Amino acid sequence: MSYTKTDMLSHKIIEILKEHSDEKHPLTQQQICGYLEEKLGIKPNRKTVAQHLKSIIGDESCNVFIADNDNDDDDDKSDKKYITDIYYASDITAEEYEFLADSIIYSPMLPADYVRDLIKKINILSTGNTKSKEANLRETFHYGNKSVFLVIENIKEAMNTNRKLDVTISDYDKNGKLLTKSDPQSGIKLQRVMLSPYGIVMADGFYYLLASDVRYDDLRHFRIDKILKASICEEDGSMRDVKTLSNVPRDLKPVQYKNLNRYMLDGTVERVHINIKKKDISLVLDTFGNEFTCNKVIDNDDIYDVTFRANIQTAVRWAIANRKAVKLTSPKRAVDIVKEEISALSEMYGNQER
Repeated sequence: MSYTKTDMLSHKIIEILKEHSDEKHPLTQQQICGYLEEKLGIKPNRKTVAQHLKSIIGDESCNVFIADNDNDDDDDKSDKKYITDIYYASDITAEEYEFLADSIIYSPMLPADYVRDLIKKINILSTGNTKSKEANLRETFHYGNKSVFLVIENIKEAMNTNRKLDVTISDYDKNGKLLTKSDPQSGIKLQRVMLSPYGIVMADGFYYLLASDVRYDDLRHFRIDKILKASICEEDGSMRDVKTLSNVPRDLKPVQYKNLNRYMLDGTVERVHINIKKKDISLVLDTFGNEFTCNKVIDNDDIYDVTFRANIQTAVRWAIANRKAVKLTSPKRAVDIVKEEISALSEMYGNQER
């Protein structure tokens, strides 16, 4: 008798193999019967299960295989090769699944229930127990803007139709709740702006909208999960040509903007020079990518002189954070900001008693 994936028992068997097996953790027929009893509430006939297993294994589209062993086939024995060491071969490895799941779980902009639903959706891509992922989710903080995907949908539609966006921007209170109206006590005030949208980038688990405010002539970024509402403008004309903005190179792409503005801070992009210890050059790669020039410093074989383009405020924060390995040497304005920040920190902490 032939069985297919559309047969209920075969379908349940494949579900069990997907959830509980992989090449390193195959199941026996006895284990499969145990899971079937647990799921269906009835004790399945072992010979019937064996017949279904043979049919499933014979259908290559099911991705169900038998691990190598030395047993002989026997329809009536539960410990023989064709019904022992059975596993589901996932389209992705367990490690790849872990990476996808962690990327979702550690994205704080997504509400926790959205994350839980997304994890369930990608569970079909791989096998194994997801309880550890659920535990990780309980231990991570997530903001609560449940309109974030609707906002993203409207942003993409505006970009596709070359329209402006009427956007209301809010912020979170101390409990992580996105406020729906201005709150003088917390100092949070809703802002309504008209934007020309150009792209979306992700940085540190947050989506940012790259856009120009119609009141100004430069490219800016706005954290999407802080956007309370984004409506497509039908009567205010098409969005501004990005080439007319004052701070946009001709060949700029959204991903390049993120590399230049690693911490997504306000400020202009300029050419930055630093001295850095050779052994710490990966700090530059980690933050600014590989678009930099690197030269040896005369009379010092342990130091590189490195040049790259970056947001000035980003370069300042990065240089201070890595002060034991990095010295920012130009532009002068950036060096002056570093000095001011260090002076302010010294004043803030210098008078405290130990």
